[in-house]
Amino acid sequence: MTQLKLYRSLLCKATTIAWIVTLVVLMLLSWQAHSQTTTQTSEPQGGQFVELGDWEVHYIAFASTFLQADIANRYNIRRSNARGLVNISVLDASREDKPALRAQIQGYALNSAGQRQELQFRRFIEEPAIYFISEVRHSDDDRIRFFITIRHGDETRELRFTHTFYRD
Repeated sequence: MTQLKLYRSLLCKATTIAWIVTLVVLMLLSWQAHSQTTTQTSEPQGGQFVELGDWEVHYIAFASTFLQADIANRYNIRRSNARGLVNISVLDASREDKPALRAQIQGYALNSAGQRQELQFRRFIEEPAIYFISEVRHSDDDRIRFFITIRHGDETRELRFTHTFYRD
């Protein structure tokens, strides 16, 4: 319930891209909650977060075609059934208001065949939120493993997760 209040608060303050990302996260979270009541899945498909030290790292991977064409063009994001997006935000969990951190994020992805691709994260600041978004190429039914390094100040944390992409 607390997480829903946080999303609702961010939703009220968000601009266009923040609206899209927040709506996708809420849609996928509700889908994930519904699917977990009917079957157990080994791989979460909705937006999720992990606590890494004093950081709360929210992450989601989804098809680039989820974005409307005008939004994708405005932010220079390529929409394609062979491209996905990875969205990461880092919050300071040591503070009650959990402000977004201007972290440095880099990483790579391995596809089902073990091919490596470097991720090129771009920072989008939509006060009070900060998003780090990267495109990732994929084929149909491609299970992508993500290896992300997050730095802020003199601290470094590793985020690893898996997402399966499908072509429309």
